[in-house]
Amino acid sequence: MLRLPFYTDNSNAAGCAPRLRAAASREGGVQLKTLRGAIGVTVTPFCAHGQVDLATVEAQAQRLAQSDVTGVFPCASTGEFPHLSFPEQEAIYQATKRGLAGSKTLVAGACAPNLRQAVAYAQLAAALDYDACVACPPYYYPLTQDEVYRFYRELAQASPLPLILYHVPFFTTGIDLGTVERLLTVPGIVGMKDSSANMKRIAHLCQLHAKREDFILYTGTDDCLLPALAAGVDGSMTALGAGLPALVVGVYRAYAQGDLATATAFQQRMMPVLAAADALPFPLGYKLVAQACHGLPMTQAYHQLAQDAQVRDAGAAIATLVQAALAP
Repeated sequence: MLRLPFYTDNSNAAGCAPRLRAAASREGGVQLKTLRGAIGVTVTPFCAHGQVDLATVEAQAQRLAQSDVTGVFPCASTGEFPHLSFPEQEAIYQATKRGLAGSKTLVAGACAPNLRQAVAYAQLAAALDYDACVACPPYYYPLTQDEVYRFYRELAQASPLPLILYHVPFFTTGIDLGTVERLLTVPGIVGMKDSSANMKRIAHLCQLHAKREDFILYTGTDDCLLPALAAGVDGSMTALGAGLPALVVGVYRAYAQGDLATATAFQQRMMPVLAAADALPFPLGYKLVAQACHGLPMTQAYHQLAQDAQVRDAGAAIATLVQAALAP
């Protein structure tokens, strides 16, 4: 059984530390935000000429506003942040916020190749009333674990927002378990997203709740969502949270009710879609999933320079899998 309130209920933030709560005015009153639960990681659509398609960014957020995910996370790895300029990332933050219209928790990607730029993104997100930010260790140059620790300590001190660590060893220096333990005591650091897909590591991370109960742990991979929930994570930050929110929420909802069979069924319905998405250059497959689910033009331009015919064929195959996964 879950150790926290039902994940997709934004009105129930009783399990969160006060510092993680943000009261947001609504037409119908005040709603408390929570950083726990299913947070959808959005893709970034580009127009045919290579510019960010902000109209589709906003439309994607509007679709997610109607879903039961807890929050939305633009400008992450799936959102192709390395291909974005500072003004483009700012415009995506703004368009996502407009589309959600205050309905969801907002988590900003603040990943950058150096501390200065990561601080700038965190400060920008705070100015736009985001609820938290996520940052990976600076990428390209390898770092020692002491450098990783000092990066996060300095970023947490400079960030106006709660900071979530991001372990993504496929793209940058990882964060060792010992370094995570050191960072537990740094003010402003409130959680960690683990995209290693390593269930052994995730299970050990969940033991950190014994040292700091309010530290929020997320899985960053949909493939191990249900096993990670069983291990004790507090939430997820994943591409299918935005690309196939009904299935991700289905796993949460069934697991929260103690219905393991139904939770497993939802998890299994995601697997063929994930396999097809992962067979393509990242994150093209996940853009095609979001395109099929939301009916939006996510792939007018492709950073992989893939041939149009190849993308069309892959898109048609993924659309068929998405339709089957969503069938009652």
